[in-house]
Parts: sequence; structure tokens; C-alpha cells
Amino acid sequence: VESAVSVLSGHMNQEQRAKFRDKLYRYARKPDRDLILAMAVKEILGFYSVIEEDDLPREVPAAVRQRLHSFACGTGLLVHPDYRQRGIGTELQLFAEQWARARGKAGFWLSTRRQADWYRSHFGYEEAGRVLVKGVERRIMAKGF
Repeated sequence: VESAVSVLSGHMNQEQRAKFRDKLYRYARKPDRDLILAMAVKEILGFYSVIEEDDLPREVPAAVRQRLHSFACGTGLLVHPDYRQRGIGTELQLFAEQWARARGKAGFWLSTRRQADWYRSHFGYEEAGRVLVKGVERRIMAKGF
């Protein structure tokens, strides 16, 4: 975890880095979630935190909640800035979907601020809803298997 924080948090302020470190430690310890690391030799290039089942924000309509109940969830995809635009994010997303399938999940969902079109065009995700989180609009993107 400390290696990942050191490599991937250079653009973060101290408070953001502390939250990032806490999140990674929580994911490393709980059996219903994993950290998927993209590595080259011993260098961390990126990561994706995934969870078998996560609560959707309260603002999401009940019908959407019910539909996504048996889906796994991606809660953070990050590629080091020096390695972006090289397919690492794509590989992490594909691996996360395999991870969900291996656990018998019906699909995969995630929340994004800016990358909805990327998930739609590269992986076939559809927008399942929009929510405001701390004043920022996020799109709930989902894909059934």
C-alpha cells in the first residue's frame, strides 16, 4: 500500500493523500474487495479498487438500485500520469470485469465525473443515473454480463 501511495499520489495534497492511503488499506484488508494493480517489473503503473457489492448513493432511484444490486462495483481507477494513453486503464477495466464474473456477479457498475463516454464507447456501459456528490455531478455507469 505504501508503495502505491508513494507512486500514485504525487498530484494530491496532504489531505487527499491521507484519504487515498486509508482507502487502499481498507481495500487490502477486507475479503469482499480487492486492489487490482497494473505493474511493470516492480513499478506500479496504476490500480483499480473493486468491491463485490456496494451501496449506491441515496439519490439513485429504487428501480436502479434493484437492477444493480447483484452487480460488482468499481470505486477507483487511477493510472499514473506518466503512463496514461497506453491502454493500462483499459486493461484494468477488463480485468475488473473478469474479477466480477469470477465472483458470479450479474454485471459491473461505477460512478464517474468525466469518463462516461470512455466507458460507453470502449466497454459498452450505459448510463443508469446521475447523482450529486458533494456538489459534483457523477454518472452511474453500468454493464450487465
